[in-house]
Amino acid sequence: MAVLSETQICRRLKLEITDKESLVITPRPRAKAFDADSVDLRLGCHFLLPQTPPEPGWGSAQVRGHSHTRVHVPLGSYFVVPSHETVLGVTLEFIKLPSDLSGQILTKSSVARCFMVIETAPWIHPLYRGCLTLEIANVSNTPLTIFPGLPIAQLVLIRNDNTAELGMPEGSYVGPVYPEEPLKKDLGREMRKAGIAQYRNPADGKWSRPDIE
Repeated sequence: MAVLSETQICRRLKLEITDKESLVITPRPRAKAFDADSVDLRLGCHFLLPQTPPEPGWGSAQVRGHSHTRVHVPLGSYFVVPSHETVLGVTLEFIKLPSDLSGQILTKSSVARCFMVIETAPWIHPLYRGCLTLEIANVSNTPLTIFPGLPIAQLVLIRNDNTAELGMPEGSYVGPVYPEEPLKKDLGREMRKAGIAQYRNPADGKWSRPDIE
């Protein structure tokens, strides 16, 4: 495995999209977005604000789409993240990785020095396509202002020794252009998958067996 240099990244960006080594980042990064071994990604215009749910997470009664509020912030405006709170954002850039590249997304140092973190899920698999959801956490003691177009992340690209099998990628999050909220999972089913014989339901505190629905 090897990290791609700026020269290698730019070469792949210039390839035809039909080329197996083609890398897509659109809008195309400006010249100053590149470092020797990474490329900057900017904050997009769409956010998901988490709402306090009526029950703890992973409860079977929770339905996707009811725990977040969607907010659009146009270019030229800004968004304030209160201290010690979180929000889901998205990159302005849409990316498509070829079969031989993985990616890692890191908080830019200028953002991290304000005690804001964005890469709680940093790894990007080969063949990924879409805008990247950013798990933005303000861990400082003061509100922080962010805005669409802000260089917020660095994308490091890594060439793999073994290429992924070509085809449409599979998974929970494929081809997003808006921030993706977490999928709600049934607690009993997840416990069964983990091999746990019984668990305490977070909604009512009663003990249950995952094999009994």
